[in-house]
Amino acid sequence: MRTAALPTFRKLYGKIESDLEKGENIQVTLQNNYNTYSFSGKKKLVLSTTSWLGGKNDFLGIAYLTVGGICFVFALAFTIMYLVKPRLVAYPWPFKCITHVHADRC
Repeated sequence: MRTAALPTFRKLYGKIESDLEKGENIQVTLQNNYNTYSFSGKKKLVLSTTSWLGGKNDFLGIAYLTVGGICFVFALAFTIMYLVKPRLVAYPWPFKCITHVHADRC
């Protein structure tokens, strides 16, 4: 088992692919393959649902969508700025030979 970054963490064990009805019983068999008693650890079984944004906390999904939207707006703004007023080349050496500066590169 890999060491977790935070003191409390969840590890995905599996997925239930079929729909469950309200009040339906689920039978789970647990085995103690990794001893947590040596460091006063606890094991718990958590059944959770997920949404299209992610797991139990929607913050990460919303943050990804927000940052992606901001990047898209900036990309669109810079593209429009470039199309309206293109940037001039400051040092056009590869395209136009300047004899008095770099005569050996012409």
